[in-house]
Amino acid sequence: MLTLLFPAFCQQDEDVARQEAFIQLFDKEVQNRAFALLSMSAISEKVTEEEDKTFYYGWVAFEEFLQGKYKPYADKHGLSQEPRSKAKAEAFFGELASDILPKRKFYETMLDQTEDYLEKLKKLPGYATDEDLEFARFVVKQEEAQIQAIEHRIKGENQAAADVLADFINSNQ
Repeated sequence: MLTLLFPAFCQQDEDVARQEAFIQLFDKEVQNRAFALLSMSAISEKVTEEEDKTFYYGWVAFEEFLQGKYKPYADKHGLSQEPRSKAKAEAFFGELASDILPKRKFYETMLDQTEDYLEKLKKLPGYATDEDLEFARFVVKQEEAQIQAIEHRIKGENQAAADVLADFINSNQ
């Protein structure tokens, strides 16, 4: 009898571990979005050039959109979207970096960090339940859209960068 129940216990343990991994990675993503909203909002308040405003205002709109999309899933999994200390510190240092680094270097650093983070985030769909799978795929896609936007920004294609973010919002309403 025990040998018949053992596979069921193993599957249950595997499901619990997978769900815990999902929640841990999704919590990191929720805090990443809180960081991004804080830092981009702060930077957008300081920019003076129109091309910068186009990019940063578009990014703030993107982050605000994501807050709404993430809310039902954050609530479902008991995660707060309010920035914790780490997200606040990262936002402070992100804003500081935007002040002291040359623009191109700032965006290249931003791109490198986003690409590295995307590799971790790509695991999210593998941890998701069937119920959360579509959303987990959405999370990965929004990160890919960010990379496209940053790549345009590095090339000086500020309107194209803003358009990538606006198109993502419009296609995911």
